[in-house]
Amino acid sequence: MDKRFQIFISSTFVDLIEERQAVLKSILEMDHMPAGMELFPAADDTAWNLIRDVIDASDYYVLIIGGRYGSLDEEGLSYTEKEYRYAVATKKAVIPLLHQNPDNLPRDKTETDELAWKKLKSFREEVENKHTCVYWSNADELKSKVIIGLTSTVKRSPAIGWVRADNVPSEATIKEVLSLKQKISELESELEDTRTTPPPGTEDLMQGEDSFDLEFTFEAVPPHGGWGDEIHYEATISPSWNDIFAAIAPVLINEATETVLQDEFRKSLIKLARDEYEDDEDLKGHRLKSFSFKQDDIYTCMIQLRALGLLKESDKKRSIRDTKTYWTLTPYGDQLMVQLRAISRHKKASRKIGSEIVESTEKDT
Repeated sequence: MDKRFQIFISSTFVDLIEERQAVLKSILEMDHMPAGMELFPAADDTAWNLIRDVIDASDYYVLIIGGRYGSLDEEGLSYTEKEYRYAVATKKAVIPLLHQNPDNLPRDKTETDELAWKKLKSFREEVENKHTCVYWSNADELKSKVIIGLTSTVKRSPAIGWVRADNVPSEATIKEVLSLKQKISELESELEDTRTTPPPGTEDLMQGEDSFDLEFTFEAVPPHGGWGDEIHYEATISPSWNDIFAAIAPVLINEATETVLQDEFRKSLIKLARDEYEDDEDLKGHRLKSFSFKQDDIYTCMIQLRALGLLKESDKKRSIRDTKTYWTLTPYGDQLMVQLRAISRHKKASRKIGSEIVESTEKDT
């Protein structure tokens, strides 16, 4: 929707007629609306109230200072400075445009009264201390400077602005927009629900407590054996998909590269294999080492967990130089990880009484 801004132009009048015309033209060429009260004598409260109303209704305040201080109010303050102070007090964005060297202006465009000249210098100093000012030396230069200054201020301090009445949404349109927003909110909620459940089409895939046979090799060193005494074994473990996922999931909480993820699969599978075969009657007392799983099986595990909607490639933006592939948990994967890894209050515990092992739940102890 195109916006137009109302720009209040504040300056003395008689000495800056050409300059004001340049500023007015610039503002109109930018499709904004200039406003100024220089033609009002502002000799009473009614006129001043009108000026304040126009400043209030404006979006930005352009201040042009040349070589004159201007006509004074009853308190000895020029109306230009009075307008400026009101604009600052009401927190209007100010675009100050000051003449580069007012000492060089013609006599008819500068103050001849010493007191007025001092007040002008004091006013300029106050403006320069409060704002980043733009300086000009002629009307043509002022025209380009106001365009640059106003464009920069609009970007830096966006105002409400004005729109054509036929561009304002009708009540029916507003209701429709609100209805669509509500529908979007409902759909987003439904989408969030689907993210924490298995994706469609995974019903026929191996998952959960289904087991997966993994072949591997390892070496066992007999008790008191040394170098060269290793016995080479080929073996199989059959962990469930929940076991596999629960083992590798924590490394994905803060994302992981594909290399790190594959290493985690290897370490996790080695631990599962070691735990199982260390209890083997024929290997009691042996030192187990050099476990090796097939790379293809590692890929199969990654693909299966991805197909089950538990992990995915990260879509986080990274440096152009970072060409690595990153993996992370899906919301569903995060939920399942918590279910599998969190400690239940009713988890079974064991205690030893004499030579007898007694099982109980933590709730009962």
